Amino acid sequence: MARVQVDSEQLRVEKVVQLKPVSKTVKGGRKRRFSSLIVVGDGNGHVGVGMGKSASVPDAIRKGSQSAAKHLIEVPMVGSTVPHMVIGRNGSARVMLKPASPGTGVIAGPAARAVLEAVGVTDILTKAMGSDNAINNVYAVLDGLRQMQRATDVAKRRGVPLEQLAIPAKLKDATLYEPRQPLVIEYQDNVDEKYNRQSQRPGGDRRGPRSPQGGRGRGPARQR
Repeated sequence: MARVQVDSEQLRVEKVVQLKPVSKTVKGGRKRRFSSLIVVGDGNGHVGVGMGKSASVPDAIRKGSQSAAKHLIEVPMVGSTVPHMVIGRNGSARVMLKPASPGTGVIAGPAARAVLEAVGVTDILTKAMGSDNAINNVYAVLDGLRQMQRATDVAKRRGVPLEQLAIPAKLKDATLYEPRQPLVIEYQDNVDEKYNRQSQRPGGDRRGPRSPQGGRGRGPARQR
């Protein structure tokens, strides 16, 4: 599926799926950085996934968002769900995506939920099979969304009318595949403050400072 260009102001949904400290051992010691996995979307059938790495949390998130915005894809949708069932794969991770009736909600884990909410899907059934790695699961969901097809495109490719396709009757309505209004999902995350405090700690010793008496964080010795 080819990449699409979407105005950055329309990408109102941004999810921090994973943000963790990583370190690299070099000759002079360890280089401590932060790695982020970011999902962005407009809630109207466009989503992108990117990763960023930097010495500070805000820069890692910013790099991940910029990378995700450069790798947007368009996802066909039928109302509030997906057109058909698929199984996305990435590495040892497999994620099943199955359409659901209105009112079902997003039945998914944290990684898959972030991608589906960024797309704008509100009713879907998912099942993660295989690896529980967040990065693999996110890209497995993205692979499944790439496999989605509109019934109108399939009929045109086969050269047959839409009514002759072996699909449910409710999916033979061409108006279902028209663009819809974007869904805005409010999302707040306080991970910046958490990891900013963690990044200010010394890189060599993550435990508390030693007291002059030799104990770790203890008060003055008692007088006998």
